[in-house]
Amino acid sequence: MGLAVNAGISYYGLYRETLLPYAAALLGAAYFALRAIDALPPDEKILRLALKTYALLIVGLVITPYTVSTWLNYLHIVCGTALFSLQLLLSCWVAWKLRYIWWSIGLLLVELASGIAAAHYLNLTHGFLLQSQLTFQMAFGALLVLSLPALVLDIETPIVSGET
Repeated sequence: MGLAVNAGISYYGLYRETLLPYAAALLGAAYFALRAIDALPPDEKILRLALKTYALLIVGLVITPYTVSTWLNYLHIVCGTALFSLQLLLSCWVAWKLRYIWWSIGLLLVELASGIAAAHYLNLTHGFLLQSQLTFQMAFGALLVLSLPALVLDIETPIVSGET
């Protein structure tokens, strides 16, 4: 039903059958973001703060089912909007730290386009909200997975350098 009614990722946090996988997936992302902080150099204050805030916003999404009340719906929207905005800002920072290597710019552009699409579909009855949210999250995840080793190890060339 979620795909038929333009529901987003949070739709799966509303039903008993899907609540556990939904919560496990989101809380797992929050947990691993916090674990990543332990591997960061002490001087990476921006990344540390961003990952802590990221984890907090994810918890906020999980504990605010948007159908319970208008107030929880508002909190859910605020958490979601803040999360996507933080992720986009963090991705810009990562691309800058990587000296704008081509794949970081490509993933950043995918995030931007899918974020705009998600914002567009947010209040529509039919559309591609779930697909645009998932595309955004996959691009963000790919950017972090590919770039964090270079940022943590402080090496010149990230995992995907484009050089042969």
